[in-house]
Amino acid sequence: MKQKISMEKKDDYLPWTEKYRPKRLKDVIGHEEIIKVMEAFVEKKNMPHLLFSGPPGVGKTTVAIALAHEFFDNEIANNFLETNASDERGIDVIRGKIKEFARALTANKVGFKIIFLDEADALTSDAQHALRRTMEVFSK
Repeated sequence: MKQKISMEKKDDYLPWTEKYRPKRLKDVIGHEEIIKVMEAFVEKKNMPHLLFSGPPGVGKTTVAIALAHEFFDNEIANNFLETNASDERGIDVIRGKIKEFARALTANKVGFKIIFLDEADALTSDAQHALRRTMEVFSK
């Protein structure tokens, strides 16, 4: 008799916090006022540059990722770049990875992409200046 071999899913090996991270804004618990503002951005299909602040664990990254899911749905991989500025903090990251992502043509129904810099306060001064220039050039 043949045994059924269970197919492992990639979710089986994710940390608990990633496996159960809310995928949509409606699934985020708390931050009702902030979620309303984010939902308005999605409705208008437009948003300004945003700066999230607060202590660790309050949901800044979760809200940013849920916002990206709202805008891009299944196209998130090509339209959302997440980088941890405390790990990748130098000017080379801005001039290379971030600038190249921003420069690539936007082929989505929204008309823009999202670059999420987690812990952006850790960027070097030179990297901050390069990021400012990148934002000015590619903000449209």
